[in-house]
Amino acid sequence: MRIDLHDLYSRTRNLGIMFCFSGSVSQSVIEGIAETLRLRLEFEERDLTVNQKVFSILVEQMQNIVNYSADRLSQEERVEGELRAGILVVGQDNNEFFVLCGNTISKEDVEPTRGRLDALRGLDREQLKTLYRERRKAASSESRKGAGLGFIDMARKASRPLEYDFTPVDATHEFFSILATI
Repeated sequence: MRIDLHDLYSRTRNLGIMFCFSGSVSQSVIEGIAETLRLRLEFEERDLTVNQKVFSILVEQMQNIVNYSADRLSQEERVEGELRAGILVVGQDNNEFFVLCGNTISKEDVEPTRGRLDALRGLDREQLKTLYRERRKAASSESRKGAGLGFIDMARKASRPLEYDFTPVDATHEFFSILATI
């Protein structure tokens, strides 16, 4: 198979994509991608608040891949330091940034994820702020990982409600995509 990289490069630029990553993700990959994006945004001299929101959402979405992607190199349930796979796209369209992320998840996680995201879509900024504080307090007093803080934080920083989609992959998995616009 031959891939025309110039065509792919041209198409991504035409779509306003400034950064695209697809593959295995580790903590060090997240750090490298985050640093690259931070430098790119600084170079373009964008609004600092917007830059921080884009950066924060990118890191959160990459963390979701590391923590929740069903596409992993290890077949065991959870191995420390394992590599998990996904895709991340950062771009700009009509003076708004977008961060789009996707990874495979278990079908059993689809409805709980959909429920959490739908619940956030109906909240205004003040309600999101209150919910974030409540969950943060609950997360520090419980051993529960995150308490859904990532989605809440992304919703707080996004300029519109988070968009998401699930695409069937096979009998036990779906591909989860989430889009944050800033």
